[in-house]
Amino acid sequence: MMGELIYTFASLAARHVGEVTCIHGMRLLAETVHPSGVKITWIVSPESARLAARELTEWHNAYGDDVAVSQPELSAGHLDFSGTLQEKTERLAAVRERIRKVLPWAELTVAAGHTDPDIVKMCDALGMEGLWGFCWEQIEVDQITDRGCPWGVYYMHPDDRLRPAPGQSVVAMEWTSRDLLNSYHSGNPCLYSTDPNDAARGGLCSWEDIGYWKGLADNYLRNTRYNRHVFLLQHQEAHEMERNEGWYCYTEEDIREAAVMLREFVKHIQPHARMMTLGEAARLYRATYASMPSSYMLWDYIPHSRPNPDYTWNTSPGPWPKTFLYCDRGAQMMFVDGRVQPVCIRNYARPWDTTAYYSEPVIPVVRLVHNTQYGWRREVEILVDSPSPMPYGVVFWGDYSLYQIGDAPGLVEGKILPRELLFLRYELNAGENRFQVRLQGK
Repeated sequence: MMGELIYTFASLAARHVGEVTCIHGMRLLAETVHPSGVKITWIVSPESARLAARELTEWHNAYGDDVAVSQPELSAGHLDFSGTLQEKTERLAAVRERIRKVLPWAELTVAAGHTDPDIVKMCDALGMEGLWGFCWEQIEVDQITDRGCPWGVYYMHPDDRLRPAPGQSVVAMEWTSRDLLNSYHSGNPCLYSTDPNDAARGGLCSWEDIGYWKGLADNYLRNTRYNRHVFLLQHQEAHEMERNEGWYCYTEEDIREAAVMLREFVKHIQPHARMMTLGEAARLYRATYASMPSSYMLWDYIPHSRPNPDYTWNTSPGPWPKTFLYCDRGAQMMFVDGRVQPVCIRNYARPWDTTAYYSEPVIPVVRLVHNTQYGWRREVEILVDSPSPMPYGVVFWGDYSLYQIGDAPGLVEGKILPRELLFLRYELNAGENRFQVRLQGK
């Protein structure tokens, strides 16, 4: 049985100058995506909420739109983490209360502005369920460096926002979903994303020509075969959908192009996904999972035109081989087609730094001891000599759909992706590790 694709659309709509907010951009976004059943989560400041209260209330009643709390530093465009945990928590509470006064219907269970090291504790103290804004594999862009965190959604560790918690916590939610294959291999996740301006400026999509985006969405949809839920989160700033004296971002033509791209994309998504607000998605996650579930993402390369070098300087365009990405509470791993051992292991037991981003510096090589078939069963033995204890996984590429995993001492988790691969998750000890697995015919 297929899993479920959950689609959310968020819009940062916190800008204001005097008594003017980005209401024209908000209206254009609403006109663009509401007809496809999309619920928008508007990320607002107290001032923008007050100035757009009439429209926000109308859209909430008519389409199920919701609002989230923009922290002051996100609205102002600079980071300010000054003050004690209590002082920062009180600041966030005061912002939420000011929004609630002008939008009394709002539940305000999601915050935005995730880079404060204390943010998990702040949100937890206020009973907030979700935190929006994470950028998988991103380094430095918009003062955000999140490389090492899981993709999609996950429970944040209170002491390290980029590492999964052992159990339930505040739900981390992506800024905007990425093409996992190209983002990882190219090192430029901002290009290979669902942000319309980045996709257009990079030359991957234009106007109605969104074949690349459709391929991205189809990769997410296909992975509902292997996961109970797959989350596709998209975002577009409201102030980037209008020209205003306070924020000249794009030309009128750029704005029209972004609207057309978004309209075509949500029409492509709509038949295959359940539309949710950020708050609804966080509640679904918390109601379904007592701890972060393992995520299995098999990703095919999406053909596209060569990116515009003036926007993508120093970025390799690929193509890259099919890639399998796995993430659980202890590790994140990437495997390329044909290779048994991972090309990257992000070990969440390691401290995060701006050099390794949890990565193991040495990835041991797998040695095959034997791979023997006996009619409707198979026995495989492998050897891994490791310099230190670490999480580990192996992928046997090929069609294992006639088997199921039988006796496998030491196996932490295993999964067969029919007609694609067999994945086995282990924990290595320092020195020699031998693992045997029996595959039983179905």
